[in-house]
Amino acid sequence: MKIKIEELIKLNPLIWPNQPDIVVNPNHSNIFLGGGVATKNQISRSVPFDLLGFMLTAEQMNRLTKGEIHLLIADQHAWLANQINQDEAKLATQKLKDIISNIITCFKLKDWSIHLASEIFPGTTESNYETLETRDINLFTTNHGVGIKIGWTFSPKEIGINDESHFDTLHNLPTILIKPGLTSDPAKPHESPYICTDP
Repeated sequence: MKIKIEELIKLNPLIWPNQPDIVVNPNHSNIFLGGGVATKNQISRSVPFDLLGFMLTAEQMNRLTKGEIHLLIADQHAWLANQINQDEAKLATQKLKDIISNIITCFKLKDWSIHLASEIFPGTTESNYETLETRDINLFTTNHGVGIKIGWTFSPKEIGINDESHFDTLHNLPTILIKPGLTSDPAKPHESPYICTDP
């Protein structure tokens, strides 16, 4: 099955244009998306509306592939790689998980699974973010039949260091990139679609 990005964009303005079409392997038709609870140096204080667009983009894809969606909350990445206070990260994680669960329930979404990195890899001490991200992708492609990733980027024209486009260079998983979340701060107009550092 081939998914034409141009056709998706007509239905979903969050998807960046000029991305390659995706050929779906029927044995790996499940979708992966991940969300964190912190930036490099700030904990997420709330959950932005942009999360809804991120999740519904995955749902849109899943209605084409007819598989499952696996959403990973990268909770331990906050305290292992970013040295964020673990108790604060756990509170932010619970808030994010609760809102994701509510969205799934309210929209009657099917075939969604929420995973916490700290529950999948409880003994991890690795502190390199790239290593943690690679580990996550490998697990979901190997154990959960994932063949497509939904990600986000500040700009599709260049690989950033503070968005997912950087991490997407570390794996071969076909990725559909959406636009970042918006903020009300003119000095920092964009943020991850699942993080809000200044509500």
